[in-house]
Amino acid sequence: MAWVRMVHISLILVLSQQVDSYVPPPVNVSVICHNFHNVIYWNYSEPSLQPQFNVEMTRKYSGAALVCSNTSLYHCDVSSFTKVIEEGYRFILTAVGQNTNSSEISFTYDDTVYPDLVDVQCSLDFPPVNISAVSDQIIKVQFIHPFHIYKYAIIKNERPDHKEFDYMVVTEDHLKQHNFACSYKQHHVCEAEIPVDGKMDRHCIKMKGKMNNVHVSAHQNICIEGKHGDSGPSYTALYIVIPIVAMVVIAFIVWLIYSKLTSGSFPQPKILASILSHIGSVRSLMLPERAILSEVQTGGSPLLQTPMESLPDETLTVFSTPQEEVMLPNEGSGSSLQVTRELGLKVKSNFAELSNYDCSHRLVIEEMSPARSA
Repeated sequence: MAWVRMVHISLILVLSQQVDSYVPPPVNVSVICHNFHNVIYWNYSEPSLQPQFNVEMTRKYSGAALVCSNTSLYHCDVSSFTKVIEEGYRFILTAVGQNTNSSEISFTYDDTVYPDLVDVQCSLDFPPVNISAVSDQIIKVQFIHPFHIYKYAIIKNERPDHKEFDYMVVTEDHLKQHNFACSYKQHHVCEAEIPVDGKMDRHCIKMKGKMNNVHVSAHQNICIEGKHGDSGPSYTALYIVIPIVAMVVIAFIVWLIYSKLTSGSFPQPKILASILSHIGSVRSLMLPERAILSEVQTGGSPLLQTPMESLPDETLTVFSTPQEEVMLPNEGSGSSLQVTRELGLKVKSNFAELSNYDCSHRLVIEEMSPARSA
């Protein structure tokens, strides 16, 4: 009986060791392959075991390769191993241990490879699209050719096969599909005009295409506001204002010509007259005041028409200056006359002598202002 018990205990120990050596495989395996950046992710059901993982790659047209070995991470970047576009890739993930199962996942960029067995179809982002309204019924899209953006991520021997881009534009209003083609050999910018419903306030489109069996997709709609019947820039205001201004100018010129013919001189508008008068006043203020001198030849007649004897003495004022001056009244104007003898005439109290003086001598008469005579 004792040996039976020993065999039973030994069998239990062997079974327990086998159970303890079993390592569960990775779970929730996924891959993100986008814009030629490819990473595999997974989870693990027993993180307390602190396992290590291996990731092995197999290819449809090439051999197998170990891309990640004994890694404790929960992801593996395989971008450097998956540069060939026209290839299908399958990955086998296992946890390091004696008894374990594996998990697999596959992906490709070329939709003709593994068409029924591939798990993930990789894609590229659609280039930024510039959308504009040509008219109320036409919109225009422009974008850079995808090959111009991704050409350095494509191996050289595959680049000539990816210079043709076929794409489609689906309008949201009637879900109508429009197909276009763009060649990188001709131009690097693709553009197309799409008819839309002019009654719509907003136009939205969705775009996608293929670059040699590689999917290129825009992940959201592209929208623009409608033009509402406006087929171009609005020049209505100019069409109205310019003729009015031209008519006003022509009418003003005709008026000036008519005024010249009827009055002989061009009338000055109030604003122009005000400006000219202001300029004249400023000029007069800037010029120095000059005395108004008049040279009189007396001839044979006496200078003063009024007899000197009849003038009262108090109306005369004598100023002593470098030249002797005599102030005489000037009837009618309210001013006086300043008489100066140029040849050294002596002012005497007897004005009869002044009147009888030789009239061949020249006298200078300066008209004085009332303020000075006062």
